[in-house]
Amino acid sequence: MTKARDIITTRSDRSQIVEYNNPLFECFASNPYFAANKTYHITEHWHEDLECFYIIDGEIKYNVNGKTIVLHAGEGIFVNSRRIHSNHSTPGKSCAFYCAIIHPSLLSHSKYIEQTYIAPLLHPNSFDYILLNRNDWTNVIVDEIEKLFEDSDPKTVELEILAASCKIWTAIYKHVEIPSIPAEPSSLKIGTFKSMMLFIQEHYMDKISLESIAAAGNVGITLCAKLFKKYVSKTPGEYLIYYRIQKSIELLTKTDLSITEIGYATGFASASHYSKTFHDMMGCTPLKYRNANSKNGFDYCLIPQKSSK
Repeated sequence: MTKARDIITTRSDRSQIVEYNNPLFECFASNPYFAANKTYHITEHWHEDLECFYIIDGEIKYNVNGKTIVLHAGEGIFVNSRRIHSNHSTPGKSCAFYCAIIHPSLLSHSKYIEQTYIAPLLHPNSFDYILLNRNDWTNVIVDEIEKLFEDSDPKTVELEILAASCKIWTAIYKHVEIPSIPAEPSSLKIGTFKSMMLFIQEHYMDKISLESIAAAGNVGITLCAKLFKKYVSKTPGEYLIYYRIQKSIELLTKTDLSITEIGYATGFASASHYSKTFHDMMGCTPLKYRNANSKNGFDYCLIPQKSSK
């Protein structure tokens, strides 16, 4: 029997540890396709790595630090390090994209390079994301991403990724304003929100109250609710249920735990409560979901379409 555990590996601050294609080279690249009857979805998370998405077909809705962006075919996004983000495709539409995730250390060939060109743009006051298209300077980024996925040589792919990453960062450094260093209220609020989201992600299997969530951020319940609404468009309670369901999806698709065991492992008071909540949110029972989506990858959830009834 497989025990309940986190499928996505995280650090002590709950930032995601990306599982690279080659463990010795800090880059993850993927070019998935999702049919119209499946929905690509990644819940809110953050990581040290830089993330680039370019949409080939369909559309994806991104949320970065509370801002929602809809990306269509021919558009993309470059997300900065340690920004809270989530994304999902549009129900009923097929979706295909290029995804490249690289750790900033790939760019840091020396301490001087890191301190001069890399660290200033990774600062919390720097850009959260850059939208990509063919009509401005970001075309350079799109070109490099496309070349990597369409023309790279397997014999030298790591070198090509390294070269492309440097070209991309050079373009960004030339066009993005270098931020002032003192922390601004907005970055402090993000830190407070991360503390509260971290509390939920560490204690979702327990019975927790709004007061305890707010206390984790050292704020009152009113500000707690405002920050959750700002950054994830949910109340703290809604986010807790949402996160529990997402964790249960990981267990449904990656373990052989029973439905009852999964319900208890993710904080639900009973199997019936879990099944009802799952059905209300996902449009099907946990068992039906498991049968349709077993053994999917750890880094996304394939969500069935809700019934029109």
